[in-house]
Amino acid sequence: MINPLDLAELLEKEGYGLDDDTGEVFVPYENDTLNNELLITLSSLGKLNVGRNGDWKLCFYLPHWGCYTSMEDYCLEFPQEQQCKCYDV
Repeated sequence: MINPLDLAELLEKEGYGLDDDTGEVFVPYENDTLNNELLITLSSLGKLNVGRNGDWKLCFYLPHWGCYTSMEDYCLEFPQEQQCKCYDV
């Protein structure tokens, strides 16, 4: 299974654009060799979310993108993960 951070890195390496603030994945205007087929396939497999941006345009987003900015944000999103549990001994 691939995590969203590694997926983002691979998509950028392939030439796709990524908005660091929102996690939106897009085909850059200057890259006319790419299309949305890969992004549609990834969204149908559950690796990308589909949503609307501020202009009401349908877009692709990396899931849980906001939780990777800090460990605190990560643990808010995934509280059951082992590294997020605190134990009193």
